[in-house]
Amino acid sequence: MLFETAQLRTFVAIVDTGSFTKAAAKVNLTQPAVSLHVKRLEEQLTRKLFERDARGVVLTQDGETLLGFARKILALHGEAENAFAGAELAGRVRLGAPEYFDSKVLTMLVAHFAQRHPGVELDIKIALGPDIKTAIEGGELDVGIVNSEPGQSGGPLLGQDNRIWVAAAAYSHIPGKPLPLVLFPHSCEWRKLATGLLDEQGIAWSAVLTSGGVTGLVAGIEAGLGISVFPEKGLPATMQNVGTLLSLPALPAFEYRLFESHCAPPAARRLAFAIKEVFGQEDHT
Repeated sequence: MLFETAQLRTFVAIVDTGSFTKAAAKVNLTQPAVSLHVKRLEEQLTRKLFERDARGVVLTQDGETLLGFARKILALHGEAENAFAGAELAGRVRLGAPEYFDSKVLTMLVAHFAQRHPGVELDIKIALGPDIKTAIEGGELDVGIVNSEPGQSGGPLLGQDNRIWVAAAAYSHIPGKPLPLVLFPHSCEWRKLATGLLDEQGIAWSAVLTSGGVTGLVAGIEAGLGISVFPEKGLPATMQNVGTLLSLPALPAFEYRLFESHCAPPAARRLAFAIKEVFGQEDHT
């Protein structure tokens, strides 16, 4: 029986922190990835490792047994890494991420990769999804996270999120007035989707602010200029979901997919694996 060190590291982090949420922050993984690591360990062992009580998560007897072995395995793994530290990966990897990508997850990803490969320089480009795909195809990026519509062909699926209509927390729409929209440029698929749905339902709208970046959009939304489309998981406390409140058309969910350049350096393959690991999709294609 072979154990994945990443899963064991997550398991030990849960024990040390007493929480799945705190463990996710400690090992720089998303919380769904932490839950998936535990699920895979339990499936592999056909044993339950944790129980929940008023204090949080508590190890089962089988979990206690695994903990001793896990600490030994990780210690030996660390010794082996130190013994071959001179052969660590080096070079530069160019990563692309979409404008709407959750900055907390990006921070988690960078930390997760840098801890394992400190000799690799990361060059990050934030852009619209189509621009990231074009840059990968043109050899300007090595690895890219791209938002796409469900069912579209592409690289491995990383995760899914919902699109929602948002406005400033204190925003109040004036009835009878065209819906003021804060939007990406005309080439943005999200803009086309949102305005197309409004047109289909006969809802009058007008663009009050256009920005090529999320920073500009957020500034317009928080200033109370109008309404925009935002990923549900990245919704800040300064905004509210106004879709139901204003009877706006339902927006479809979207996906994050991973794209890799065919001529990327070896370090890029490690980065691609790290991205899958953070999302808990390291065995998915």
